[in-house]
Amino acid sequence: MKTLLNVIWLVLSGVWSFLGNILWIILAGWWLALEHLITGLLLCITIIGIPLGIANFKMVPISLLPLGKEIVERA
Repeated sequence: MKTLLNVIWLVLSGVWSFLGNILWIILAGWWLALEHLITGLLLCITIIGIPLGIANFKMVPISLLPLGKEIVERA
């Protein structure tokens, strides 16, 4: 029974993650991704802002599709 419930949970979690990402893109994800792109471009105008602009570009995929992503610390 426990194995069956684990399989059901894995299957449904993938479906809910997909549906949640679609809903997120429609409601807020594309706005956040666009804002990260614009601020990244504006930050890359100055030499001091280039590292922050690159960090903003790395935030675009996370802000566009946040569900199902895993954040891992680097050593």
